[in-house]
Parts: sequence; structure tokens; C-alpha cells
Amino acid sequence: MTTLARYCLLLLLSLLVWSGVSASVFAATPWPSPALPAGLDTFTIADQLTVNNLPMRLRGFISPRRPAELLDAFRHSLGQPLVDSTVAGKQVLGRAEAGFYITVQIEAAGTGSKGILAVTDLATMARDHGQGQMSKARWLERLPAGSIITSQITSQENGRQAHHMVVLNRHAESVNRDALLRLMTADGYQFEREIGTDAVSQRSLPSRLADARTLYFKSPGKEAMAVISRSGEHTSIVLNTTTTLQGFP
Repeated sequence: MTTLARYCLLLLLSLLVWSGVSASVFAATPWPSPALPAGLDTFTIADQLTVNNLPMRLRGFISPRRPAELLDAFRHSLGQPLVDSTVAGKQVLGRAEAGFYITVQIEAAGTGSKGILAVTDLATMARDHGQGQMSKARWLERLPAGSIITSQITSQENGRQAHHMVVLNRHAESVNRDALLRLMTADGYQFEREIGTDAVSQRSLPSRLADARTLYFKSPGKEAMAVISRSGEHTSIVLNTTTTLQGFP
């Protein structure tokens, strides 16, 4: 889902720039439920997902219709005006609606089609921009100097909130490890263990992961895992945290 969410983010941003859709702050509005063509088999990918401060909902679908036929059906069901384009070899339709942006991506699958329906809350993104920047700044002030956060993804499911973050900098793995231990302790986590890559795994992994270190943290109601690895001049930290939301077991 992480790769899928990143692709949808890039897709949506490219469409917004291309079509000139404004992210003005609108009054609080319920999420739209786009009308779908008949005969689709749909499934939920994410009901509460935030990618780099961009709230979205994702649904997947499959259809026995070929892409061209299904595109025509979506053009009719979504209404006008529509942005109609091709992104990364996939047919894409986009439409703004009351502070939201609806995107449909379709591609061939066997004799039929498959795709993704994404609804993005532009109004909330604009409203919460300052809060998102503050959260990002708090991370950066505790990470080694010169660090950049390349992506942040937050999702909620079954009473648990998951957060995925990728950080890059030019410092040694040991510097990043020490900084991570300090900030995770300050956030209430207890360091559990650290695992390196064994010799057998090193031979089968990409070179950038051969010497990776994995750190595990845990505290009541939350846990975290961080992978620190070096590639060329850059070190990356991939941090995944999971928190049980209040009111859930």
C-alpha cells in the first residue's frame, strides 16, 4: 500500500498542477461518493490515509470491460468538467468537487480492466498545512543536521494508527542510530533490540541493504521499527510506528 499511496500522491499533484485546481479552504464538507459505472467489483485500499499531509481515501476496482469502454463509462458517471490524461502509461480521469479532488486510474488486466479511485481532501490539506509543517519541523530538529524527510504516510485501521517516514542525510549510520535512540526514548519508547543482516541474507539483498541495521522499540500501546542503511553518500532511516488508538483494546 505504501508504493500505491506514493504513486497516487504523485499522480494527484501532477494533475493539480496541470489543471490549475485551487486548494482553497472550503467549509467542512462530507467526503464525496463518486457515482461508479455498473458492474464494477470494488474493494477498500484505505479509508483514512494521509500522504505528506494530503488526506485521501483509496478504493480499487476490477471490471470485465476493456479500458477504453470503462473510461467512457467513468466519463459519463463522474460528470464534467474532467481532466483526461495519461500518467505513467495509465489512463487517468480527474475532477474537482467542493474542496476534494477525485481521480480514477485505469489499466488493462487480462481481458478486462483494473484501477484505483482516489478521493483527496484538498481543503483539509490547506487548513492543516501549518500543523503538518510544525510536526515535520519537530522531527527535523531532533535528527542529524541536514536531514530531509522524503515522505510521511499515516493510516488508520482497526483501532490502530500506523505512521511510515523516510529520512535521508549524509551522516554515518552510527550518528543516525544514536540520534534515533535519543528521540525515540524522548517520545516514550523503550529500545528492545537491534538486528544486523546475516551473511546468507547479505548475499541475496541489494547492496544498499546488505549492511542495514534494524532497531525495535516498544512501549504500552505502541511499537516501532527502524531500518538504517547506507547507499553511496546517503544514509536512510525508514521508521514505522504503530499506535493503538484510545478507546480500542
